[in-house]
Amino acid sequence: MNSMEMQKNNRILVFKTLQEKGMMTRAELAVELNLQKATITNIINEFFEMGIVEVNGETAAGRRGEKLNLKLDDIYTMSIGITRKDYQLAIFDLSGNMIKHSCCNFQKENGFREIVENLKADAVKMANEYGNNRILGICLAVPGLFINRPEKNEEIFMVSEFEELSQINVKAELEKALGRKVMIKHDAKLSAYAEWRCAEEIKGQERGSLVVVRSRGFGIGTGCVVNGNIMNGHLGLAGEGGYMGINYNQARGNKGTFEYCAGSESAARYVKERLFEFPDTILNEKSTYLEVFDAYRKGDALATWAVHKVAWMLGYGIANIIYLINPDCIIIGPDYPDTKDFVNKIREAIRNFVPAFVEENASIRYSKISQDSFLLGGFYYTFDNLCRRDNIFDLIRSAKGARWKPA
Repeated sequence: MNSMEMQKNNRILVFKTLQEKGMMTRAELAVELNLQKATITNIINEFFEMGIVEVNGETAAGRRGEKLNLKLDDIYTMSIGITRKDYQLAIFDLSGNMIKHSCCNFQKENGFREIVENLKADAVKMANEYGNNRILGICLAVPGLFINRPEKNEEIFMVSEFEELSQINVKAELEKALGRKVMIKHDAKLSAYAEWRCAEEIKGQERGSLVVVRSRGFGIGTGCVVNGNIMNGHLGLAGEGGYMGINYNQARGNKGTFEYCAGSESAARYVKERLFEFPDTILNEKSTYLEVFDAYRKGDALATWAVHKVAWMLGYGIANIIYLINPDCIIIGPDYPDTKDFVNKIREAIRNFVPAFVEENASIRYSKISQDSFLLGGFYYTFDNLCRRDNIFDLIRSAKGARWKPA
């Protein structure tokens, strides 16, 4: 790198380190980044001038031994996500704190055009509330199958049970409504990226891998991060574990796939299979998967059988993932019951396919992220893309100097 490129790189390193680690002194930054103290001082002075760093709440240069932290509570990113059942919007400050969140549930009979129009209106309203010029980036999360090759400007949706998504270009509609570019990514990949940034198992490792398995009702979404990078593959399909076959007896259509057999909604289908064998059950043929999970926690015998079958099928799919990727950590999304019994059933199924030593050393746990991880992943993905751009600090200066009145 030439000297100008090195200066830009050093500024980004300091910026991202303070964002990730929180309060640090100049000396700690110099040691952490292996940079000269004079270089750190120059960068911190520039950050003070921009108004993005503070000492004990004061945005003025302090003594060298004082702890510094970023002041980014008035600059934002927006995360938007659309699923088969709802759309969500969230505002994050650049420290990764969710400032505002909204969710709109919809029914297919509403018509997808109506849904998109409502989404655009809500996105514009939220952008106006926080100042469109103070929102540095926007990320749209979508379900899969999603073919995404930015280098060829190619985006193709093949989402099972949600064909309408392929008929309207939601990204383009949002860009027109908001008057700016919108990044787009598969929601499970964004969930995996959020988990990567938060997982204690990965921190401190130069190399590592993580897989997320989650179900938002119908289907299963999986995402994989290796060495801090989202695994995309040739067509953007890498990590689409929900579509792999795990039951050859139901190979026609999608009935033998991981998502059909182990998605959270499968629990309701399994209940119907044996409903009349359990006359004392509190469930009925119209029970939802959420009601099945609730009955399972209460000890209902039919619900327990159905949930254990879901866990068993999850174990089959996770065994395949272990052989293909052998990740450091496998994280189960919050869509499934958070019980030790459920995880034990998953592990019992895995042991049918992998050696005991491999299963014993597999790290499998529930997500610890309180908010929806694909929204948080959208923040991290946006933030990292902003940091790769040459003009991020120009954008910050512009946002800091912008004047606007909340809507």
